[in-house]
Amino acid sequence: MSTHSAAGEDLGRRARNRIRREQGYLRAAMAIAARDGLAGLTMQSLAAEVDSAVGTVYTYFPSKGALFAEMQREAIERLVASYHLTRDRSEVLLAEWTDERAVAVARLAVFGHFWIVAADDLPHEARLLHALVAEADQLVPDEEQSRVMPAALALLGEAEDCVDAARSVRAIDVEDSMNAVVRWAAALTGALMAGSLAHLNPIAFDGPRLARNLQADLLLGWGARRADVEAAGGHVTDLESAGTLAPTP
Repeated sequence: MSTHSAAGEDLGRRARNRIRREQGYLRAAMAIAARDGLAGLTMQSLAAEVDSAVGTVYTYFPSKGALFAEMQREAIERLVASYHLTRDRSEVLLAEWTDERAVAVARLAVFGHFWIVAADDLPHEARLLHALVAEADQLVPDEEQSRVMPAALALLGEAEDCVDAARSVRAIDVEDSMNAVVRWAAALTGALMAGSLAHLNPIAFDGPRLARNLQADLLLGWGARRADVEAAGGHVTDLESAGTLAPTP
C-alpha cells in the first residue's frame, strides 16, 4: 500500500468516526429535548448526557444555535422520509381514480393531514419543525440558517409540487404556489398550537380538529370542488384505517 493510499484511508476513517460521533451527539440532544424540552437543552447538559467535556461538544457544534440547526435539519429530513412512506401508500390507491382534479385535491389533503398527524405521531420532529416559524425566541441565529433551510425547503417543496400539480389541472386557483404553501403550513401550525389552551376548553381548543377543519376550508377557499374535497377526506380516512399518516421512517 502506498503512503498516499494509507493517508487517504486514515483520513476517511477519521471522517467516518467524526460523523458517527456527531450523530451520537445529535441523538443525545434529541433525547434531552424530548425529556426536558428545548429549554432544557444546553451545551453543558449535552456534555453530561454523553459523558464528555463541554469543550469537546463545541468541536462538533460551534454554538448552541448550530446544534439546534442540526437538530432541526435531522428532524425535518425524518419528516420528509415519513411523508414519502405515506405518499407512496396514497399513490397506490389513487392509481385507481380517473378524475385528475380529484386526484390532485386528494394529494393536497394527504400532505396537509400528514402535517397535522405528525404533531402527535412524530412529536419531537414536528416540534423542531414548528419552531422554525412559531417560536417567539429565535433558536437558530441567521448565520446558522444555512444548515437547516435546505431541508426545510425540501419539505415545503413536496407541498409545492402538490400545489403545482393541482394548478396545472385547474383543481385549485392560486397565483403563486410557494406563497400558498407557506401560508398553508403557517396556518396549520397555528391551528395545532391552539391545542396548548385545551386545558381551558378541550373542545374549542382541540388543535388537531381545528387543523383538519382548516385544511378543508383552505382547499375550498383555493377553489377546489366540494365533491373533490369530500372525496379527498374519504381517501385520508382510508389511509388512516391502514396505519398512521406519519409513520416512523
